[in-house]
Amino acid sequence: MAKKVINIGDAQYVIKFDEFEDDIEIDDLLKIDYSNLIGEIVTFPSIVNKFGLMLADAESQVQEKKLSLEIYEAKCKERLRITLAEANNGKNPTVDQLNSAVLNDKGYQAARRTYINAQKVRDYLNSCFWSAKEKNSMLISLAKGGDVQEEYSDERTERRVNNVLLKKVGKLIT
Repeated sequence: MAKKVINIGDAQYVIKFDEFEDDIEIDDLLKIDYSNLIGEIVTFPSIVNKFGLMLADAESQVQEKKLSLEIYEAKCKERLRITLAEANNGKNPTVDQLNSAVLNDKGYQAARRTYINAQKVRDYLNSCFWSAKEKNSMLISLAKGGDVQEEYSDERTERRVNNVLLKKVGKLIT
């Protein structure tokens, strides 16, 4: 079980949630299983929440990598400005010369690639999150349609749907 500590003003909140336990085939997860609509309707808000939490983490990583890149770039420019000035008899380099030198710096390239990769991961999760939100909206529409009426039989009292454990605690009221 994973948990997140969130500070809002002076208050601190702990959010606990189950992480995905197994490898998830995303296309299968984002399709509606019409043979188990009740299971889908009951469990999918939890899936949307998990994607939302992962997206928040990914966005945080993007911002951290961006800050690291900006700090590295500033230090690199300062270092290269001095190096280029010394190589040019004390004459300050032009903006284009400095920018070219930064782009050719191996450390800058590595930091930039790390930042780009963090953006890619965030964008993948963003796509999954919005697809999950769309599926959830469709499930809500199906549930409101009144066509979904199912009781859990004894053989289905406890099972895993969408990586969420369902337990029967009473009759499902429809």
